Amino acid sequence: MSREHTAEHVLMGCLQRIKGNLKVRKVEFSEGTGSVIVEVDSLSFNELAEAQVLANRVISEGRVVKEHFFNSLEDAQKTFPNLRAHEERIKGRVRVVEIDGFDYSACTGEHVGNTRECGIILVTHVSKSGGEYRIDFEVGDKALETAVRLSTLCLSISSILGSPIRNLEKTVLNMRMENEDMRRRLSAVTEQLVSNTLSKTVLGEVEFHKGLLKGVDIRTVMKTVGELIGRSRSVYVIGMEWLGACNILVGSSDGRVKAAELVRGVCKAFNGKGGGDEKIAVGSLPCDAYTKAVEEIEKTVLRLLGN
Repeated sequence: MSREHTAEHVLMGCLQRIKGNLKVRKVEFSEGTGSVIVEVDSLSFNELAEAQVLANRVISEGRVVKEHFFNSLEDAQKTFPNLRAHEERIKGRVRVVEIDGFDYSACTGEHVGNTRECGIILVTHVSKSGGEYRIDFEVGDKALETAVRLSTLCLSISSILGSPIRNLEKTVLNMRMENEDMRRRLSAVTEQLVSNTLSKTVLGEVEFHKGLLKGVDIRTVMKTVGELIGRSRSVYVIGMEWLGACNILVGSSDGRVKAAELVRGVCKAFNGKGGGDEKIAVGSLPCDAYTKAVEEIEKTVLRLLGN
């Protein structure tokens, strides 16, 4: 994996120039791919793009890869002040790998003799955990093939959205904002429907609420029912249908009606699946059996409540 390792050195050297300071914590390689975990205060996509452009320029220049040996890390740092090293792991004699006049890193791994052997490098994924970033990348022919696929994907998405590639990011951000606004509106409407439109029957000390709702947000229904059964001794049976999907929710604060048991039982009988706990459970069923399944649960609830 010498070319992947060398390409990683070049990329980290570029990021070091852009960010000023970073620490490489871990590297992994396989044929044509690699990943590196770095500790850095922040890392934007623009900075990554800048680093990749510079890295591929350095690679194409065909810089010689050299090695130097020192008796200690301190000696190595005196010679190469910008040396990148995982200091906690270094003891005794130190090997420094130099990308001719560009990058210096304490390393024991194998490398190619010339950066041109790396071909190209392409970052394929970035994730953040705490103060560390994991950067996945590809090298050589694999990187080129992935670059073509990603470029084609961008062209396809641009065509689907009717937005030029230069405006693609802005278009997607606008769509995300609109989607979040619609979700907030849907959540508000759903909460009102659950609170105000279900039929209510008082069975002794228990309120029994039931109904069928269309075009509602399941998560909001669960949240709202959870709040409502916490305020009073009550049972809710709600059928939900939206975009060809059919679900049943049971919410209960009465010990005689165990939500998960009811939902699992009716879902098993009607070729569906579901789960939850004693207080709230949700199941999904084929829509052609949906209404019948809701009726069966309502009958069971009435029986359990003594009616």
